[in-house]
Amino acid sequence: MLNAIAIDDEPAALDVLQRYAAKVPFLNLTQTFINTTDALTHLHTQRVDLLFLDIQMPDVSGTDFARLVAPLQKPVIFTTAYTDYAVEGFTLQALDYLLKPIEFGRFLQACNRAYAQIMPQREGSSSSIFVKDGYDWVRVNLDEVLYIQSDTNLLFIHEQNRQVTTRMTIADMLATLPADEFIRIHKSYIVALRAIRKIERHQVTVGNVTIPLAGSYRDALEQRLLRK
Repeated sequence: MLNAIAIDDEPAALDVLQRYAAKVPFLNLTQTFINTTDALTHLHTQRVDLLFLDIQMPDVSGTDFARLVAPLQKPVIFTTAYTDYAVEGFTLQALDYLLKPIEFGRFLQACNRAYAQIMPQREGSSSSIFVKDGYDWVRVNLDEVLYIQSDTNLLFIHEQNRQVTTRMTIADMLATLPADEFIRIHKSYIVALRAIRKIERHQVTVGNVTIPLAGSYRDALEQRLLRK
């Protein structure tokens, strides 16, 4: 489980985060705060893996608070109603930037990104994400994924010995996956770079499967593989 806290001067915004967090099987939103003073005390006395942080707050801005707690090395996900702070947020190396009103899909995407980053550091294991398959949450170990196929808003995640189906767009999945391990090679396909066995003019071989390679993605694929 990831232990998270949320700081926002608007109780209604905190209620949304609490509702969303309750739906995510690997996230434990242990505490919410309406001011940064109490949150700072909590950060120094309790285990916190992840911080949801509003930007416009009356006492200390979220960006200033992020600078203040930077030595603690806690991943930050900014939550704000304003797009003006996006560049500053990423300059502060924020893990993600959620624009209010926050949709659950974007919230889950940010949480998966946090999980994939934090858990390997804690356990010394390979990264993984959780996806919804029907009514169930399924852990997907990213080092076992060969390729991902898109059909409208459904994704079929192919591993060596199983397939997981989830309702998500290919763009959302790309934003969740580690960019140095996966690449899009077609409007409907993402592949794991380590799983590619052969590149031909119009297709690639991944495991024992051939997958179409669109011309517009070929140069990027070759550059990535040569660089690796």
